[in-house]
Amino acid sequence: IPFSPNKTLTLELTFVVGLMFAVGLALFVEYLDDRIKTPDEIWMHLGLKTLGLVPRVTPELVGTHSLINNGAPPNLAEAFRALRTSVMFSSAGGRAPTILVTSTGPGEGKTMTSCNLAVSIAQTRQRVLLIDADMRRPRVHEVFDVEQEPGLSNLMVGTAQSREAMHPSGVKDLWILPAGHIPPNSAELLTSQQFKDLLSALGGHFDWIVLDSPPVSAVTDAVQLSHDVSGVLFVVGAGKTGRRIAQWALDQLGLAQATMFGAILNGINVDRHPYYYSGYYRKEYTNQYTRTL
Repeated sequence: IPFSPNKTLTLELTFVVGLMFAVGLALFVEYLDDRIKTPDEIWMHLGLKTLGLVPRVTPELVGTHSLINNGAPPNLAEAFRALRTSVMFSSAGGRAPTILVTSTGPGEGKTMTSCNLAVSIAQTRQRVLLIDADMRRPRVHEVFDVEQEPGLSNLMVGTAQSREAMHPSGVKDLWILPAGHIPPNSAELLTSQQFKDLLSALGGHFDWIVLDSPPVSAVTDAVQLSHDVSGVLFVVGAGKTGRRIAQWALDQLGLAQATMFGAILNGINVDRHPYYYSGYYRKEYTNQYTRTL
């Protein structure tokens, strides 16, 4: 008996098999991709509450640096005002809270987070000192266009006085203590009793102290510093930070008995990934973020 293939059935089976393969491939790729993208993933994998969501801002929008007092989009300024509020509640009580800002690795936005947080707090008419404690790759002086020297290292070794090492930032009530001359022994300087005494003394002159530290995975400086501050803000680059390496970084901070204030999800792109982020904003704010990114 001659056999005639059922073309319709064949096409339907081909479509179903292809669809199953595509879905399976997508799930497999998603399994391999361990990068953190949402606050839920931060809580699930890192056990940290998310204190702020910071939108991605391209240099073309605000110039070379994304400072909220220098023409940044309104959504960026609003994000840091919200972060400022969360940080203030997390660190309520005590004298001059000292906040360490770090991340798992480079390129996650810890320096701009430190700078904008310091600016935002200063805008509430509180005296703020921003310390560049990243003596390996200092950047704070570039952001605020001040001299790198004299700075923290010069102050530590006695080649400069406080009034010489601290620079006005151009923002009312915000002062900058740049890294200074890059020393060969930054870890030893930052863990010395002299540095602890310096922080304590500076606390008598400022309402807040924000420290921009090196990333945890690069060197031990951030871990060693974390024990001597009021709390740590952990910057997570949206779609950049892998959960396994972030878990390792938090384990290192845990060994130092660091007080974790929470995490900041930095560089989110609502326009490109509305599925991930639109649920974390009220509708009107989501629309604003989409328009300005």
